[in-house]
Amino acid sequence: PPHSGSLDPSTEEILRQCPRFRILVMGKSGVGKTSLINSTFGIDDARPEHYESGEANIDTSLCSKLNDRFVLHDSK
Repeated sequence: PPHSGSLDPSTEEILRQCPRFRILVMGKSGVGKTSLINSTFGIDDARPEHYESGEANIDTSLCSKLNDRFVLHDSK
């Protein structure tokens, strides 16, 4: 059976080298990318009512209060 602590050194090393991960959510306009970001990461700024369909800006970073290791970008 695998040892439960066997991944700890690798995980710690990865997080030391890359403390934040950028995620680009891509797809056709109006398919629910913003809704996915909001429901999965609890990001209020990603609420669909903040944007018209196709208005999301890839240059805008969205960070979750639940886990600040993930920085999301919503595509148009």
